[in-house]
Amino acid sequence: MIVLDLKPVLFIGLLLLGLVVYGVVTAVNRHRHQSQTGLAVITSVNLRQQLNAAPFGLLVFDHKQTMRYQNQAASRLLTGEALAELLYDVALAHGRTTAHTRTLNLPEDHSLSWWLCPLENGVLAWVEDLSAQRRLEKSTRLFLNSLSHELRTPLTAVLAHIELLRAPDLPAAISENSLNQIHQETNRMARLVQDLLALSRLETAGPLEIRPIDLTLLVEAVVADFILIAEEKEMPLSLQAESELPRVLADPDRLRQVFINVLDNAVKYGRAGDKITIQLNLTPPHVAVLVQDSGPGIPAHHLPQITTPLYRVRTDIPGSGLGLSIAAEIVRQHGGDLQISSSTAGETGTAVTFCLPTQSGN
Repeated sequence: MIVLDLKPVLFIGLLLLGLVVYGVVTAVNRHRHQSQTGLAVITSVNLRQQLNAAPFGLLVFDHKQTMRYQNQAASRLLTGEALAELLYDVALAHGRTTAHTRTLNLPEDHSLSWWLCPLENGVLAWVEDLSAQRRLEKSTRLFLNSLSHELRTPLTAVLAHIELLRAPDLPAAISENSLNQIHQETNRMARLVQDLLALSRLETAGPLEIRPIDLTLLVEAVVADFILIAEEKEMPLSLQAESELPRVLADPDRLRQVFINVLDNAVKYGRAGDKITIQLNLTPPHVAVLVQDSGPGIPAHHLPQITTPLYRVRTDIPGSGLGLSIAAEIVRQHGGDLQISSSTAGETGTAVTFCLPTQSGN
C-alpha cells in the first residue's frame, strides 16, 4: 500500500525519449531533401521493432497533421476520446517552439499523459499510461480513509472513558466498566496494528520457505485449536480429506495462518447450529481446499471487496478487516487464488476455495 516514488522512472523515461527525439531530429535534418515531409524516416526494420517494444507510445505527425508513424503502444493506448484529444493538441502544437505536456483523465480510472515536441516539419508525440499509478493512488486514499475510521472509533471511546474516570466520586461499578471498555478498545487497536504489520511483512518479505508438507496433518492441528471454540458456539466442525494425499509445496507457517483466518471468520460470523466443513481433494497437479459453512452468508454486493484491506461486512462484530486480506496474499504468494462465494439464501453459506501444488506435480 505504499505509493512508489516514480521520479527516477520518469527521469529515465524522459532521458530515453530525449535520445529518440535526438535521433529523429537528426534523421529529419539528414533526409529533409529526400522527403517532402522529412518525417517518414522511421523506416528501419530494426528501429521499428525496438520502438514497438517500448513501454510508451510514440507517434510522428507531418506538417499537415497526418500521422506518419505510431508504435504498438500508441495504437493500444489511443482510441476514441483519447485519440481525438491528442489530435487536437497536435494541431495546436504546430507553430510552437516549445514542448507541450498534458494529462488526460478518462473513465474507469484510466489516465494518459503526453508530451508533444514541435519539429521542423511536424510534431513528435510521446504518450505514457498513468492508469496503474492513478488506481494505486485511489486505493491508497481509500485505505487511509478506512484506517482513519478504524482507529478513530476506538480512540474516541478510550478518550471518552478516560474523561469519565476523571470525575470525582465516580461509583466503583461505573469506574470498573470504563476500565473494561478502555481495555477492550486498546486491545482492538493493538490487533489492528499487529494485522497491518503482518500484511506489510507479507508484501515486503523475501521468498516463502516452500517445502513438501503433509497438508492433512497441518489442517488437523488447526482444527484441534478451533474445535472447543466451535463446540462452545454449537457449530459442528469437521475435516474430510482423501486418503494418501500427496504432499503439497507450501510454507507451513504461512499456510497455517490461512486456515486460522478463514476458520476464525466462519466461527465468528456463524450461528448456533451452523456447520463448518473443510475438504481436501486431489485435483492433479494440485490439492483443492474447500472451507464451507452453512452460516448467514455474505450479500453479493460485498463479495468483490471482501479481501480488500480493512473492508468489513459487519461492524457489530469485533475484527480488523484484515484476516481475509492476509489469507488472500499468502495464497497468492503460493501461486494460487483465494476464491470466495456466498449466498444469503438457504443453507449454503460461504465457501472459500484455493489450490496448492503437489510435490510430485501429478
